[in-house]
Amino acid sequence: MRGVKTLLWMLAIFVVIVFSVQNQNEIQLRFAFPWESHPWFEVPRVLLPLFLVILCAIFLGVLIGGVGDMIQRFQLKRSLRKNQKKMEMLEREIESLRGPGSSQTSSFKEEG
Repeated sequence: MRGVKTLLWMLAIFVVIVFSVQNQNEIQLRFAFPWESHPWFEVPRVLLPLFLVILCAIFLGVLIGGVGDMIQRFQLKRSLRKNQKKMEMLEREIESLRGPGSSQTSSFKEEG
């Protein structure tokens, strides 16, 4: 599995390098603000290679998606801990209602 992962990373890097070599034309980035026409506010025009603009956009999209995924994972973990604590509390309550001499055990304890 490790070799497959390394091979996929090498393939991805190769594709990025080929893409970068083929798209080196410079493009001019402009930011269209409504107040740009005023003489006191000038936004500098920037010349960047096309591959850099595209790769930065992809990276930014992956970063935003990763942050969103991390937030969702933390919320799910918090919900899981909350539900586990509630389940343990309910298990203790069931055991206390059964009484001290009961030989029955809960099915939840056997699974976990």
